[in-house]
Amino acid sequence: MKNITITFSFVFFILILNAQEIKFRENIDKDSLLEVSIKRFPEHRRKEIIKEYKVAGKEEKEWMLFMLSLPSSSKKELIDNYENKKPEILKLKAEYRKYVPADHIVYIEFEPESKILTIPEQITIKVYRKRNNEGKKDYGSDNVVRRPDDLIVVSQNWNLLPGSPELDKILQSLHWTTQTLAEIKKLLTAANCISIENQDVTSVGFARSGMGKYSYKIFDENLTREQTEAYSDGCAHIYYRDNIVLEYGGGAIGPQCFEKE
Repeated sequence: MKNITITFSFVFFILILNAQEIKFRENIDKDSLLEVSIKRFPEHRRKEIIKEYKVAGKEEKEWMLFMLSLPSSSKKELIDNYENKKPEILKLKAEYRKYVPADHIVYIEFEPESKILTIPEQITIKVYRKRNNEGKKDYGSDNVVRRPDDLIVVSQNWNLLPGSPELDKILQSLHWTTQTLAEIKKLLTAANCISIENQDVTSVGFARSGMGKYSYKIFDENLTREQTEAYSDGCAHIYYRDNIVLEYGGGAIGPQCFEKE
């Protein structure tokens, strides 16, 4: 199983780099990057990684560096950030809802420019619309795409460049401007978070970790006993307190649940 996972993640890495023409920056000292990246591992694991790296081929080495240099976070950091940034996080939730058009759900995430890879600053925006409950056809088409939660997919766009025509088109559809983006980004930065999506339960992304992501689910009211039980599976969700649930979303590879104590 371990070999299958390694093979899959290596192929996944190659596909990502080839699809987006991503390379390591020319000024990156890869040996120094390896040394810095393995510091978070126990000493015995560091020795294993260095041994594996020395005998690896060029592409395998780049894959190892890519995986090792991915951002890393934890449940503790997720909790500490909430305790330190609670007012800013709650302000982000309240202010963001004012920007989103009625009957719409908008997910937005800002990814900063990579200091290691040739990846510029990027923005992901996904726009959904609540289903028309009056029996009228949504957007005048029988071919609208509905999610399992019955939201209608308006547009889904990953890794858009600031100032690109694709991004401008989405902003216009939401009646947003570049100033709107700047204000949302400022709110996220103040909360030390990276993403937000308004729904009945607001989801605020705290940090990427490997291929996974740590987030907060913020309810409008304190959770009921039934809700507390439903959001206490210990894997994807952990009830924290009052109206806050901690969330971990696993990626294509890597951990799929919160780390154990």
